[in-house]
Amino acid sequence: MASRLPDAWVDELRSRVDLVDVVAEYVELKQKGRRFWGRCPFHGEKTPSFSVDSEAQMYYCFGCHKGGTVINFVMEIERMEFMEAVKLLADRAHMELPARIDDGRSNDQTRALRERIYAANLEAARFYHATIWTDEGAEALSYLHKRGLDDAGIRRFGLGSTAHGWDSLTTHLMEQGFTFDELKQAGLASERDGRHYDMFRNRAMFPIINPQGHVLGFGGRIMGEGNPKYLNTSDTPVFNKRQGLYALNMAKKERGLKRLILVEGYMDVVSLRQQGVQGVVATLGTALTEEQARLIKRYVPEVWVCYDGDSAGQKAILRALDIFESQDMPAKVIDIPDDMDPDDYVKKNGAEGFEALRPMPPAEYRMLRAADGVDLTSQDGRTQYAITCCNILRKVSNPVELENYLSKLSVQTGFDREVLLRQIGAVIPASEEKRTAVRPAVSRWKKPETVQEHVKAEQLLVNLMANRQIDRDLPLESAFVTPLYLHIAQELAAGETPAAILEGLEEADRDQAAQALMLESQIERDQVAKAVEECLQKIDRYRKKTQIDEIKQRIKGESSPTKKAELLALLSQLMNEPGGARKL
Repeated sequence: MASRLPDAWVDELRSRVDLVDVVAEYVELKQKGRRFWGRCPFHGEKTPSFSVDSEAQMYYCFGCHKGGTVINFVMEIERMEFMEAVKLLADRAHMELPARIDDGRSNDQTRALRERIYAANLEAARFYHATIWTDEGAEALSYLHKRGLDDAGIRRFGLGSTAHGWDSLTTHLMEQGFTFDELKQAGLASERDGRHYDMFRNRAMFPIINPQGHVLGFGGRIMGEGNPKYLNTSDTPVFNKRQGLYALNMAKKERGLKRLILVEGYMDVVSLRQQGVQGVVATLGTALTEEQARLIKRYVPEVWVCYDGDSAGQKAILRALDIFESQDMPAKVIDIPDDMDPDDYVKKNGAEGFEALRPMPPAEYRMLRAADGVDLTSQDGRTQYAITCCNILRKVSNPVELENYLSKLSVQTGFDREVLLRQIGAVIPASEEKRTAVRPAVSRWKKPETVQEHVKAEQLLVNLMANRQIDRDLPLESAFVTPLYLHIAQELAAGETPAAILEGLEEADRDQAAQALMLESQIERDQVAKAVEECLQKIDRYRKKTQIDEIKQRIKGESSPTKKAELLALLSQLMNEPGGARKL
């Protein structure tokens, strides 16, 4: 993404926005030398391990190992894409975005139109909200009250009502200086036979607000009879119903959320949140999309799908599970009983009753739905059910969970566990099965990885280069064996700043690089040469050991006496070489 913008412009943006000032808006920082320390905003901790380097303009957490620059910090803390974070920081620094991005087309005109649409939508939201408290909004206000909302809830969500007449909003906005073309492109007005009409008429209005506070569009619920029951803003330069979520602006402010609850309707969101349930969002009048699944994944580690309990809602849940699975997003299901929807259920049982509903893993819910319409009292029905469930269980990778499902399925259908396993196609050898049953925790536990000595040496070399404690003219190809650290060293040698290097890396590499660049080496100036010499020795020893191990493996597989003799001679030469240190 960074390649869409000129490097010089991004460098200037970073120089104009102080990382310490930005982080301090989210974290209480205390200065120690040139660094500031605080509790990491990305994971819970009692002892501060989050470090901000005021000179290098980089941050790194020694607890969760997240690191980067001011742009990376805003992306992480505000759950933004790269360009969203850049625009936010550019506004803060009063910098204009470059006029040309990617394909060379000027985006000034598009940006100006987007800003006008945002402004029109905001004024429309104010108009609708003001109208609901008048006689013209009485029907919508009564409807919302009957649905259980109080006035405070209506104000909190900015709900409103259309006014009487065919063009009340259009007339109002044009009096405010907006052109009809702007209103049409915003999805607020239409034209027929030369006359202007409001897009929304005779409806209760729900403004759709993005996490940055912009009103993107609206959802309108018809008052009385008529179709469609819900009407949403059509796609515009600022709104795409496939890519957003209702009430995501509220979820963004709820720090520490471990999950989002995904519902189908705006009223479900409003009712659940009014009862005190946090993290509730909804799709925008469409079935769940892959774009929305990816958006949810940016905010939380897990999602709970909570659709209506009727047949249509159950089918939609199954489709949603497939989409989340395709995006590697952990999902569970809140199964609303008695064909109720979330709105009705929370009104009857309150927030405590709703939160008492157990979220079901995907396999369990799919098995529950697989029993719909199947006669489990007949042998054919049990056979059909067993085959369907075995297909579902093929996706279960956790052996303990699989065992639980198999035990339950065996009771339900009468088939032995081994038969069901064969149907799944996952027969486990008896010896392995016994070993797994006795020591399941040991078989799945992995010893935490320790940093190898040569890697520590490379990290220190990179750190010393970044802090200009050594000349940036090391023999790079022979000094580094890890591609990431070689790349960083080459970039530093070419005059690139550490911050710019970090932004050009993928997240995993960026965090690893930030760890090296943010090391506190505490090496005295007169000890730097000795430290570098020791680093190079460690890397040399690792390189030599790697070569020796490789030759030993080749000797084992070599059948030719001549070639084996050559390899043995080479091995002897390597093992007898003195481990003298290279000089800088």
